[in-house]
Amino acid sequence: MQSYTFPSITYDQIDPHRHYVIDVRSPSEYQEFHLPDSLNVPLFTDEERKQVGTIYKQESSEKAKKIGIDIYSKKLPEFYHKWMQLAEANPTKTAVVTCARGGMRSGSFVSMMLAMKLPVRQLEGGMRSVRKHVQAKLDHFASLNWKTIVLGGNTGTGKTKWLLELKERDYPVLDLEGLACHRGSVFGHIGLKQTSQKQFEFHLVEELEQLVDKRMMIIEAESKRIGRIIIPPFILENKQQGTFIEIQDRMERRVNHIMEDYQPFQYSEEIAEGVGKIKKRLPTKIVGSAEEALANQQYEELFELLLTHYYDPKYNHKNNEYVPSDKENILKLNKYEESQITTVIQEKIDQNL
Repeated sequence: MQSYTFPSITYDQIDPHRHYVIDVRSPSEYQEFHLPDSLNVPLFTDEERKQVGTIYKQESSEKAKKIGIDIYSKKLPEFYHKWMQLAEANPTKTAVVTCARGGMRSGSFVSMMLAMKLPVRQLEGGMRSVRKHVQAKLDHFASLNWKTIVLGGNTGTGKTKWLLELKERDYPVLDLEGLACHRGSVFGHIGLKQTSQKQFEFHLVEELEQLVDKRMMIIEAESKRIGRIIIPPFILENKQQGTFIEIQDRMERRVNHIMEDYQPFQYSEEIAEGVGKIKKRLPTKIVGSAEEALANQQYEELFELLLTHYYDPKYNHKNNEYVPSDKENILKLNKYEESQITTVIQEKIDQNL
């Protein structure tokens, strides 16, 4: 069992009203996974971390430590000013310093901050302890019985939009695409920066904590992957067993939703790249028309072609297993104004709660 030389704190003990978190890992480590509102003050750059790691593996741990200390000592004046700035900005709070495992990197910061009489604690186990917490929480949530309502519908029917409006009305919505920062199609990354699997799971736990008392979630009919993100199996199982509500809408409004979501005039290169990725899977008869519409930036025409000849057939094939047994759970939105749709979906959900 690891012993802690420095004053330490566990992840569960962190209180944002009493603590602020300093993450000393390299920028790329921090970018992959970090605590919200934590401050990245990297002990090593990515290049320096790679250098120290290579020496550790290929030569010796002692030489790697020496190189690391040399790098650290040269940066001490810079770190000193940063520590003082943070302490002055958080006069009533204690710093919590974390690295990957709660080892030498965070320990070096804690040691110097203690010498400066600054209030500081080392996070026990570092970010690895946070990952263990997340994994334990996901296992717990997987063991519970969740009532699940699944909102499905063809591409462009506005499922995410309506879910977010329902969330504003305090319905137990779990926005998986929002957590993944990806809309789930070949164009789903456009205008977004997809999060990592670790960061996704961290925020997923935060969201499920808000829903756990009711044991209920309303989700979109997602596949097992959203971009690079893998959805936990228990959510997919709940989707399979949940109540499925399908929304249908007219083509004009679906195209408008896609225009709003993807902003093709702003992201024309990304749209062209996406079309290129699915070109071989398009029916031969529409390839020429799609390429012409793309070249002329006739995006409404392009999206209608893709919906009619690619996304709709793909959805219909995939969706056979989710077709509602109760035909009343198919919502035809054609006759409703845009401003009425959230309420219409809300009423249907209320009938199934």
